Amino acid sequence: METIREPILRELVSVAEDVHVTALGRQQGFALAFKVGGLERTLATTRGSIRVFASLDTAGAFVRNLGIIRFEVDMARHEPGRLRGARPDRAAALRATSTRMRQQALGFGNAE
Repeated sequence: METIREPILRELVSVAEDVHVTALGRQQGFALAFKVGGLERTLATTRGSIRVFASLDTAGAFVRNLGIIRFEVDMARHEPGRLRGARPDRAAALRATSTRMRQQALGFGNAE
């Protein structure tokens, strides 16, 4: 299937009366296929590869942002898993920056 980039897709959606969207299950995520009139295209990244969303929530948010309120889901080729690998280095860095809450002195009591 041929691809389409987001800016061109937005223009098509803004002028089209009927847009049909299908979230296609992929390995570790979902791709979005758009049918506008007789044109069928899959959403692409800026570099031209198929854009894969990590979850149906993110795919749905993208579709809603386009102004489309309904889409179908095809789970036939979906394989659960993480789209991006774990980042233990970032988790360790975040743990190192965590701070503990300390209550400030209220200024009452023993004033020295």
